[in-house]
Amino acid sequence: MSAPKLSDIAKRAGVSVAAVSIALNNKDTTRVSAVKRELIQKIAKELGYAPNELAKALAERRTRLLGLMVPMRDPIFFNQFIAQALSGIQATVMRRGYNLLIYSPSGRPGRATRDQILESRFTDGLIFINTRSCTTRDINDTIHELDAAKIHFTMINSYYGRAAINYVGVDDAALAESAVRYLVDRGHRRIAFLSGAATLPTHIHLLQGLRRGLTEAGLELKPEHIGCTEYDQVKAFTILDGWFSRRKDRPTAIFTADDSLLVHMYDYVEARQLSVPGDVAILARANSANAGGLRPRPSAFFIPTFEMGQLAADMLIDSIEKPAQPRRRILLPFTLSEGKTA
Repeated sequence: MSAPKLSDIAKRAGVSVAAVSIALNNKDTTRVSAVKRELIQKIAKELGYAPNELAKALAERRTRLLGLMVPMRDPIFFNQFIAQALSGIQATVMRRGYNLLIYSPSGRPGRATRDQILESRFTDGLIFINTRSCTTRDINDTIHELDAAKIHFTMINSYYGRAAINYVGVDDAALAESAVRYLVDRGHRRIAFLSGAATLPTHIHLLQGLRRGLTEAGLELKPEHIGCTEYDQVKAFTILDGWFSRRKDRPTAIFTADDSLLVHMYDYVEARQLSVPGDVAILARANSANAGGLRPRPSAFFIPTFEMGQLAADMLIDSIEKPAQPRRRILLPFTLSEGKTA
């Protein structure tokens, strides 16, 4: 038995196909009388009518499909930050009746290729998650290309420029200042910073916040106490060995820029049989999805990654459904978990 069509409903209701389409797609319309609308909807239910989503999308000039672009060298589902943000995006997409298409950028890490930017025209809009592969120039170039292609988009994480875009993130400079105050209040005067790469926007802004906070406390962040690991564990161990070999100048506390660096720190402590926080205090900027499994429980400023994904998807859908709505930049609050390591 074939699926019921609009014409089947129209025939039973004694109205035109156009009237059926109007009544089913807009239940509050005044173009069809309330009595007829009620009859049409009743017959549609009795026949088990389900709308053709493709036809509906064509009629609305929308696909109800969002694109997700995550420029990374590694498969994105191994990354806890991405997985948590994606969970938030999916929660919103399901709630608002959209679907999600994931792009896998094949160009230089940190950049979406021009072809993939243009391919995103097959979706109603695009969510772009900046990762540790993205430099400031990469991010600015991506914004320029998306705007030039007139594509609705929302960005997540690590954008600190002035372009008027839909963006969700945290204030990393303020987070780092809070980290300094927390450590200084606990008597630490020699604080080191374990980061990924000096070119990354997050590194730059965390560094600004650390320096500002230390200056306010009458302290300084020595250049030799800034370690960029390039996310390589061997290099991280080399940096840490260098710090701990200086008996008079060794740091008493280390602030780590993200989850993977926090894990490197835990591995180092175990390998060198150090005590935490006895030999060294550890404080992290972390994603709650990953750090919760570490023992001892880390002292960390957690960023609300799931909520970032939820809000970014809502902002994108709002911009699609209400094109005149102004673009928004939202910085979500970070939260302190005191843990056992600082």
